Amino acid sequence: MPLRDALEKVDPYEPQPPMRVLAERLGLERIVKLASNEGAFGPLPASLAAYRAAAAELNRYPDGGATGLREGLAAVHGLPTAQVVPGNGADELIRLCGLAALDAGDAAVLPWPSFPSYLTAATVHGADAVRVPLRERALDLEAVLAVCQRSAPAGGRVRLVFLANPNNPTGSLLDHAELRDFLDALPPSILCVLDEAYAEYAEPEPEGPALLREGRDGLCVLRTFSKLYGLAAVRIGYALASPAVAAALDRVRPIFNVSQPAQEAALAGLGERDALTERVLHVRESRERLREALRGAGLCAAPSQANFVFADVPGGSGDELADRLLREGFIVRAMRGFGAIGAIRVTCGTDEENAAFSAALSRIAAR
Repeated sequence: MPLRDALEKVDPYEPQPPMRVLAERLGLERIVKLASNEGAFGPLPASLAAYRAAAAELNRYPDGGATGLREGLAAVHGLPTAQVVPGNGADELIRLCGLAALDAGDAAVLPWPSFPSYLTAATVHGADAVRVPLRERALDLEAVLAVCQRSAPAGGRVRLVFLANPNNPTGSLLDHAELRDFLDALPPSILCVLDEAYAEYAEPEPEGPALLREGRDGLCVLRTFSKLYGLAAVRIGYALASPAVAAALDRVRPIFNVSQPAQEAALAGLGERDALTERVLHVRESRERLREALRGAGLCAAPSQANFVFADVPGGSGDELADRLLREGFIVRAMRGFGAIGAIRVTCGTDEENAAFSAALSRIAAR
């Protein structure tokens, strides 16, 4: 076959059937999705209005430079516009970081369990994905640094390191001082990608933008509108990067990678500060209640700094518990694909959804 050999090592994404299909199969009136870490609430009113207005010109190509959005994000984060790069969700930017940094035979280092897209971003380019185990469900920066400072397996070169902060799926947050020490010691030939997709929910918030304002080279910070802003369906995220890294990402990204309605919805959402603050407070309260419910059902639920809670199933299977919850009408994420077979991850929903989930979990535990 005239295809690249590296693709044989890439596992294709297997989407779950639509919720309406699952509901019909299981004979359920409704299914609540608490699996994908989406925001519990829909688009902000200003975003929805901007999206609808932009839809009137769907016959036109979008602004390939995402000029208005880049300027808005640059103002929010105190960086030059040229250091902002739009993406078709943070997921595309993860892949573009791999495209910009990795040649066949190179290596990318990532803590594990973490976001599986990091594995794909390395493997699809013929690079090695070097997984460094977590320590007590948190990123082990000392171990990651040790791998980065020595040769990668198979004679490859470490050129890229991915750090999710907070980590997906465990929700752990890196200490500011420890992260700075890590970046100071990281070889300058390695691109460090700080994936801050859940930054707004954390206490304290990760300081990726501040690190860039200090003028650090070889650094790329990823953020998204898919969670807090309720825009997961339109696929829009962004990178904040050092000038050289931003220029490289602009070289490899598709020209029209972000639609105009998505750009306008995201830009309008930046001004909704009060509503965004309310959403953050809701998540911070919800994740604690979910953790209590999981612990009450006998699971080992870790503290979280994101909009989800990670829980080990003592002596059990994450797949089995996820299936039992599905039959109760709740989709949660079994962690097999993240490297944690005996665990699940539960996304914060609305108050009503969280309460209904907790009741269903209690019924399962009682049986």
